[in-house]
Amino acid sequence: MNKKHIALFSAAMMFSTSVFCQNWYIDGGAGFVNFDDGVDEISPTNLYLRGGYRFNPYFSIGLESSVTVSPDQLPSVPDVDLSVSAVTFFLRGGVPVGESVLIYGQIGRTNTELTAEYQGLEISEDDNDTSLGFGAEIDIGNSPAYVALNYTLYNNNDGVDVTGLNIGVGARF
Repeated sequence: MNKKHIALFSAAMMFSTSVFCQNWYIDGGAGFVNFDDGVDEISPTNLYLRGGYRFNPYFSIGLESSVTVSPDQLPSVPDVDLSVSAVTFFLRGGVPVGESVLIYGQIGRTNTELTAEYQGLEISEDDNDTSLGFGAEIDIGNSPAYVALNYTLYNNNDGVDVTGLNIGVGARF
């Protein structure tokens, strides 16, 4: 094999690897969660982390985790810290809008957990439900970075609604 073939082979491998790697994505940021059981409502502040694989510009899969960093309290029980966490596996269908915006809808399966803590004692209750959401990824210049916006109904089961508005930044690999 001569130097020309090695250079062409190296360029082809580098190009194919970069295309493959651009299919992975990860983003994270602030999550504003709302838990409403019809009687009481809490709104803890969460951090979320989401990652996945993009099969093409229109279809991807992913996993998201959202955990409370600032619990909320009910006015009637101010000494009890309440937090909500969620883990979601999702399928996403999207449509590029122009060259720098992707809007999408997603459906998934979410496990949500409500935790009450009082003086070191914790009580938790969890539930699984189908989740629905929509969002957008807005590219930042010509880089692989983007701004991520997402609204998801994590749980709508037995009169309990758990929703989240996530705002963050991400990158494609």
